[in-house]
Amino acid sequence: MNRKLLTVSSPFVLFMLIFTFFSMPAFAQEEGEEEIAKPRKIDYHSMGDQVFGINAGFFIPLFFQNPNDGSIASTNLSLGGNGSLYYGAYLNNNFQVGMEIGAMFSSSPNDNNFYMIPITLRATYELQFLNNLISVPLYIGYGVNMTSYQDNFNVEMIFKPGFGVFWNQSASWSFGVNTTYWWVPQLYSDPDDNRFGNFLDVSLSAVYHF
Repeated sequence: MNRKLLTVSSPFVLFMLIFTFFSMPAFAQEEGEEEIAKPRKIDYHSMGDQVFGINAGFFIPLFFQNPNDGSIASTNLSLGGNGSLYYGAYLNNNFQVGMEIGAMFSSSPNDNNFYMIPITLRATYELQFLNNLISVPLYIGYGVNMTSYQDNFNVEMIFKPGFGVFWNQSASWSFGVNTTYWWVPQLYSDPDDNRFGNFLDVSLSAVYHF
């Protein structure tokens, strides 16, 4: 009785072993496909990581606003140029703080040169897409702005909110474009002379990560 049971059961056991052996690659493939379909988020930055950026582009004069009556007047300035250097450090994968030193130039209808040199502290929140292949920094800067036109020289406050779109070519280099709004309150002893300057810059940027 036992010998007959062994004879009948052996093909069944052999079949189960063969089925299990050939099923293992299929299960492994399904698990691999599931991992590919759901990639993990990769954190590329940590506290203390640093960046150095070079920016250059166009400076676009917008308008002057009179804070007393809200009226708007032309700046009477031509399209100009803009450049800046930026140094910053990450607090974590998304937050960054740093300092930017910039300069712009433009001219009046009489070909008189107009210059501004802003020095700002900047806070940045960086959005990341495609596992950080694309990053979108949202930032705001605050600091002092030195203005020179003919014989006049002034030191004022400046606010510079803006955003950028960057392609992270490698762990060391990023390339992109920035758009930054310049809001410059020009305040004088006579309130009737107060004006709010509104400007825009669009610049190409190269950033080195280290």
